[in-house]
Amino acid sequence: MRAVFAVTDRCAGCGACIKTCPEKAIRPAPKDYPSPLLVLEDQCTGCAECAEVCPVAACVEVLLEDE
Repeated sequence: MRAVFAVTDRCAGCGACIKTCPEKAIRPAPKDYPSPLLVLEDQCTGCAECAEVCPVAACVEVLLEDE
């Protein structure tokens, strides 16, 4: 299992996580995506810096199965 972060639909789109992410793993999402931002799972290292700066607690840890 590997821990990464995801942005939920609670996201207000402030961009604090984009500025904070050391891996540049957070990007604006496509129009029909459920939240304004998305995390590129292959780039996310699970450092949790996004969760620490998110004012609405929209960045959450998820566990991925190892392939």
